[in-house]
Amino acid sequence: MVSFSLVSIVAVLAATVAGSKRGFAVNDQVDVSKGGVTLNGFKSKISWTYNWDSNTSKKQPYAEFVPMLWGTQNYHTDQWTNNANTWISRGSKHLLGFNEPERPDQAALSPQAAADGWRKYMNKFAGRAKLGAPAVSNDGYNWLKDFLGKCHDCHIDFVPVHWYNDHTLEKDLEGWVNKICSLVGNRKVWITEFKGFGNQDQQRAFMKKATAFLDGKACVERYAYFGTANNNKDMLVGNGPRFSPLGYDYVYHD
Repeated sequence: MVSFSLVSIVAVLAATVAGSKRGFAVNDQVDVSKGGVTLNGFKSKISWTYNWDSNTSKKQPYAEFVPMLWGTQNYHTDQWTNNANTWISRGSKHLLGFNEPERPDQAALSPQAAADGWRKYMNKFAGRAKLGAPAVSNDGYNWLKDFLGKCHDCHIDFVPVHWYNDHTLEKDLEGWVNKICSLVGNRKVWITEFKGFGNQDQQRAFMKKATAFLDGKACVERYAYFGTANNNKDMLVGNGPRFSPLGYDYVYHD
């Protein structure tokens, strides 16, 4: 039984493309269990997942799980240290910070409050995992710039951001990523949520251009297209595990 499980896990890992930047932003209730399967001769490009939380009951054998400290509310921070330690011991190599702190309907933190929270909850993991800054969306450039100044003594290895806009505005995504890469210096950038709004065909056309840009951009280390979440499953048929045409493109094609 044990040897069969190990062989199965190795086979799944071998079916993913080594060094791929692509991941899933996926809630635990959404089924992406087929995300590591070789299909029609194509290996999966999915190498990591996160779920906007510091724990998961749905760790995928084909991908690294990246825990997140979503915000500084007690129901996040009370479990954070234990969960982060547990997942680092299980092989997680990265941790994510606060989610869209510039937005009042998300983590809702000032740059100073986020810097204070970073020193309290995140800095202690420096050297044990790579630490990702608070993730602003494409309305948060000034917030991020202010945070980086106020947290100049913080340990931050990479900077995640989000981007949402119409499918016709792929060049705006490129401009946003270029602007962030210039801001953060030698740090790598992750795009942990992005989406070009439109129907399946429109999103597929957008994605083809966007992923080509992101895959070729040296400062971009990882990215996750938005479409495997509770409130948007555009990359899936129903709740999964089958992929829609958009999801198939994302998982398997350049």
